[in-house]
Amino acid sequence: MASFDVITDSTSDMPLEIRQEYSIDYFSMEFWTPEKRYSASLDWDQLSAHDFYSSMRNGIQFKVGPVPEKTLREKLRSHLTAKRDVIYIACSSALSISVKTAYKVRDELKEEFPDRKVVCIDSLICGMSQGMIAIECAKMSAQGKTIDECEEWVESNKLFYNQCDTFETLTYLKQAGKITASSAFFGNLFAVKPIIISDIKGQNLGVGKVKGRKSSYAEIARRVSENIVSPEKQTIWIGHADCFFDAEELEMEIKKAIPKATFKKYVVGSIIGASAGPGTLVVNYWGKSKSEQT
Repeated sequence: MASFDVITDSTSDMPLEIRQEYSIDYFSMEFWTPEKRYSASLDWDQLSAHDFYSSMRNGIQFKVGPVPEKTLREKLRSHLTAKRDVIYIACSSALSISVKTAYKVRDELKEEFPDRKVVCIDSLICGMSQGMIAIECAKMSAQGKTIDECEEWVESNKLFYNQCDTFETLTYLKQAGKITASSAFFGNLFAVKPIIISDIKGQNLGVGKVKGRKSSYAEIARRVSENIVSPEKQTIWIGHADCFFDAEELEMEIKKAIPKATFKKYVVGSIIGASAGPGTLVVNYWGKSKSEQT
């Protein structure tokens, strides 16, 4: 029997089959329009991924929110009531306040469950890189490792989880306040594609600009091939925001440089997608520490 439970949140973008395989739970964040509020289900229960991104292409702007305090409290209580310790692999604190809210709820629940332990980890990343950390935690639990051993491992290794992104358009980043309006205008006008990574503070850091979509694939492949560690022993996860065939092209480009790696694809979830927009591509992998790159 696993020695503790692993929970992540909506920004992990973990497919259902992976969550089932490793018995990983998650806290749902929220997104909304002026007309309707949605739970950010990783299974797209209320709104399909295609409809979500089609809405954005048609001018709908979604707002997003962190994991509600009530959601954190209810789900943690259910695990603790089952006499299970919990490790929560949270979205980077630079991108979401969810982990800070979780600290508060954890401390409140200590009095109610004095014999149980809740560990809240600021992953300093999001997307499937966050999910990859959760997978390793689930493996350690299945191996009988203690929650303290797991916490120590994650804190020592989380900077080795890397992410590299590019975007179809800068419009959505501008709407979300991630870049200036003038940068978005000139970027779109001249077909500039930014290359963004997650830095040591868990923030999104621009590390380059290329002209044209195809050039962005080549630049991502170059960066990944330079920084990946033991590619033959890991899975490279490619996320796409309703642009599967673009993800296929990106995979083929990376395979030229890293032929021995295993690749899997997933759909970028609603929380990340609301800011990044349709056409976004995200590559997640284990590599050199982010401290060596930034």
